[in-house]
Amino acid sequence: MRRIEIGEDVLAADGSRLGTVERIVVDEKAHRVTHLVVDSRAVELEHFTDAGPDGLACDLTKAELERKPDADRPPFGAPGEHWEAPPGYALESFLGLAGALLGQAPYVPPVHTEFGQSQFVHEITEGSPVWAGNEEVGRVSEVESDERGRLRALILEGGLFGRRRRLPITRVQRVSGNNVHTDLGPEELERLEPV
Repeated sequence: MRRIEIGEDVLAADGSRLGTVERIVVDEKAHRVTHLVVDSRAVELEHFTDAGPDGLACDLTKAELERKPDADRPPFGAPGEHWEAPPGYALESFLGLAGALLGQAPYVPPVHTEFGQSQFVHEITEGSPVWAGNEEVGRVSEVESDERGRLRALILEGGLFGRRRRLPITRVQRVSGNNVHTDLGPEELERLEPV
């Protein structure tokens, strides 16, 4: 386990300085760090490795970093009122994920992780928010699978849709916590098959 420090250096794929860790994004429901904010961009944890005394190494270039989601927009948001900063951190050093658990008991977010591990739980459930860039475009109402149990499509409703639409699983870019991200633009989303 490695402690993530706010302000520690982040090195780019070419070894140049990409920036520093500005904030830590936590999925409260899974009690896991999911992203680190570098240069106001939310970068998934799988892009980082421990670089020892040099800080963190990131497998992105500056141009790739600039294409990552803006950390000041959904699905990222301020910590819940019940969050408490761990010792040595300020609450402003954290962001939560939309759709995360909202509790009443005090919650202290984690600041440790194991880099290079695929241990993170990602789960698509009924009500999971679906995002195109920084815009929530709907929520999952059903998950379709084939006879072998493999995911085929997500049925979306709400958001941009006046009626339910089928999102092929091949158009899901990634899942962070219970947040589903698609690579479709607004016009492509409107053309999705109605259900």
